[in-house]
Amino acid sequence: MKPQIDKRKQGFYLFLMISAYLSTSGFGLFYYLAGAYTIATTCAIAFVLFVIYGVLSFYTRGIVTLFRLSIFTALTAFFVQTFYTGGVYSSSTAEFIIPPLLAYFYRPMNDRYFFMVLSGLSIIVLWVLTINGLTMNILPKEHILTNSLLSNLFVFAIVMIYTFLYRGALANKNKLLGESMKELKVTTEKLIHSEKMASLGIMSAGVAHEINNPLNFIKGGIEMLSKKLEGSKDHQPFIEAVEEGVRRASSIVNSLGHFSRETAAMDEECDLHQIIENCLVMLQHKLKYKVNLVKKFSKADHLKVVGNEGKLHQAILNIISNAEQAIVNEGTITIETLAKKDHLKLSISDTGVGIGKENLNKISDPFFTTKPAGSGTGLGLSITYKILEEHHAKISVSSQPSKGTIFTVMFELDKRFK
Repeated sequence: MKPQIDKRKQGFYLFLMISAYLSTSGFGLFYYLAGAYTIATTCAIAFVLFVIYGVLSFYTRGIVTLFRLSIFTALTAFFVQTFYTGGVYSSSTAEFIIPPLLAYFYRPMNDRYFFMVLSGLSIIVLWVLTINGLTMNILPKEHILTNSLLSNLFVFAIVMIYTFLYRGALANKNKLLGESMKELKVTTEKLIHSEKMASLGIMSAGVAHEINNPLNFIKGGIEMLSKKLEGSKDHQPFIEAVEEGVRRASSIVNSLGHFSRETAAMDEECDLHQIIENCLVMLQHKLKYKVNLVKKFSKADHLKVVGNEGKLHQAILNIISNAEQAIVNEGTITIETLAKKDHLKLSISDTGVGIGKENLNKISDPFFTTKPAGSGTGLGLSITYKILEEHHAKISVSSQPSKGTIFTVMFELDKRFK
């Protein structure tokens, strides 16, 4: 089985090989024409080794090993070149900056230190050899200046090219890091939101239980009192008022229980009208003072969808809540349902401030909000869209500034409800 090769590492390595082919062939030709056959032979040997390394890179995952061999081969060639062109007095000495530079660009941290130390030791050894008269300059005098020019241009080109490559790679890594941080932030906020919802579910269940007990006592007491005072017209209005209060309190507790349900099941039969009514109960304290609520419910008897009832409560509550918040003083919210053969349409419209065209496509983005700082996280509609997508619903939004917004949700009807 052919091993899987890291294309990114291979791409960088092949770029390094191209640089090596050009430099060894160019310097080899120069030294051959200059009569420095020992250095020309070294360049030829290095060229052949680089070709072998390049071919092997297509058939092995050991790119790191080939990279190390390539850098070590280049370092050896630099040593021979410098030794035969005057030792530490040679302009070729500057080339020893290249091995640690290449290692720093792409390799593990230990490689950077290793080649940095090895290049430094090579210069020290050459210095010792030079002061003891053991190095030599086999270049004719007329070629010394050309050798200096080529060596310096070579170092300059390598430093410039790989510095820009490193900068580009660093910018790309920073971009990827930024995207990862953004995703992490979204995930963290959603996790926090989920934890809050789970905590709310536990708390709501406890609160509902604790409130239902005294409500049952009150309900029982009112029934007994009603029997005792049966026929008394003076006390009947007060008894009816208490009964209405108990009924409303029970309705709120039941709605809270539906809203806070946290289950992973997606196969529950969800009554859309009942879900809407529960959400309206939850928001009644906000709606009753400024919103004229218009309900246009379909009279069809199959207004149910398959999904997660708790999540649908959350999604629809978010949409109605946003509609309420869009109305500054007074306005109208219209909730309409329409049953079709294969689909169930839910439309929630308001006469609020509306959404500008420049923001309409952003409303489902995490953390996007047009509310003032501290008034919202921008996760409400993002989570709503996610929930509705989980229910295979299609969402469309139309809006005009100062005129209002219409949210339309199309649910696919399960075959049992068609």
